[in-house]
Amino acid sequence: MFAKGKQLAGQSSLYTIGEVLRSSLSFLLLPIYTRLLTVSDYAILGVMSPVFALLSALMALGLPAALVRFYFDYQEDDATLRRYVGTITLFGLLSGLLGALLLTLFGPAIFGWLLPNTPFRPFVLLTIWNSGITVVSVLALQLLRARQQALYFISFSLVDFGLTTALIILFVVGLGLGALGSLWGQLLSAAVMALPALWVLGRAGALSFSWPLLRSSLRFSLPLLPFILGTWGLNVSDRIVLDRLVSREALGLYTLGYQFGVLLNLIAMALNNAWQPFFYQNAGERKNDSMIGSFITYQVALMVLLALAVAMLAPEVIRIMATPAYWGAAAIVPWIAAGYVMRYLYFFPVNGMLFRKRTGWVAALTILAAALNIGLNLLLAPRFGVMAAAINTLAAFTVLFIMALVIGQRIYPVHYQWGRLLRLILVALALFMVSWRLVPTANVWVSMVLDLLLLASLPLLLWLTRFFTPGEQARAAQLARQMAGKVRR
Repeated sequence: MFAKGKQLAGQSSLYTIGEVLRSSLSFLLLPIYTRLLTVSDYAILGVMSPVFALLSALMALGLPAALVRFYFDYQEDDATLRRYVGTITLFGLLSGLLGALLLTLFGPAIFGWLLPNTPFRPFVLLTIWNSGITVVSVLALQLLRARQQALYFISFSLVDFGLTTALIILFVVGLGLGALGSLWGQLLSAAVMALPALWVLGRAGALSFSWPLLRSSLRFSLPLLPFILGTWGLNVSDRIVLDRLVSREALGLYTLGYQFGVLLNLIAMALNNAWQPFFYQNAGERKNDSMIGSFITYQVALMVLLALAVAMLAPEVIRIMATPAYWGAAAIVPWIAAGYVMRYLYFFPVNGMLFRKRTGWVAALTILAAALNIGLNLLLAPRFGVMAAAINTLAAFTVLFIMALVIGQRIYPVHYQWGRLLRLILVALALFMVSWRLVPTANVWVSMVLDLLLLASLPLLLWLTRFFTPGEQARAAQLARQMAGKVRR
């Protein structure tokens, strides 16, 4: 079990680094954005981000998820696998380009109604083509993930990250183009990265098209489109809804606070990307139930630690990197962080549904939770502002997890270690309350040091509350003795 855990941990760390580098530009570039852009101008990027997320997912038609799932069905037959990858590549390329062309023609009417405060040209138009071109890169990354080629995955991500960062800095800092410069940098980077993505897909696939293979994938992926819409409604639709309900300044603050949730979501997705193939390989035999339950606990512990760090350190980080106009965003972060912990918990029952190929339930539950989130925002945001939207995020993700757990346990029962998970969450909440109520805020560096000390106490508190099993304690003691021996030598 420890050998498999070590393998999973190694894969997870590489995927985490790759996903964070590839997708966290909006967070890593915050020091530039919060100094060179006004809060209102930054709100434009906050609105374009959900537009990109929606369009890039819809243009892909759920095929990236199908590629990972069906890869394992065809991997024993090399000829069929190559024909399958070639079919998905050709169809994905056509879907992305055709979707971008259609939205270029009909987008002004659609987005003129949806986003009356944001000009279609150039902001939305650049985002549309960025979404269409990105489809092939997403397919290439999913292929690398299915083949468990984490080093290639992270190499592609590093190049993508470096190129996009350089172009955004050139256009925003060098040419002073503001939000428009960021969108141009993202589009040009997507166009360049499409070339190595096509090379990766081309080497793995044959230049052919098979309708039966595509039809099987579409039967799996198309029911995921409502799920994709629901996921979008849960994760990012709030900024589009708030665009009509609050001021641009308030939306800019909310966008900044939500970026910390985006960072957690990137890590959660990377962990799930590593966990999903591992789960598919081991879920077929019930003798692995205990191991699966233990690994879920370890992953949740890591996610809770990261969310706690984000919630506790966000006020200090924002004060250090942003101008005072942005400091009010810190109050939003804890609610968003807690919401994304609940969303991460939801992944585990969903993976059981996907293993049983019950994608319809995933879509239905996500749509219900998204409708709840949008409805609460429409009802409460006009009166209570962006704080209501932050709390609604936590409420919607909690309801989503509960629904998925109830249905998921009927489809594929998972042996969760509820006692350990409850102790973990209660200890983390206690540490957060101590930080929020008792840590002084007058000096940002003193506050940060005290919060870091509180975070460092989490493993000790878990040990005292008997979170760790005897086997884990023995393993930890063995590792400590080995490290001590190396130090002595």
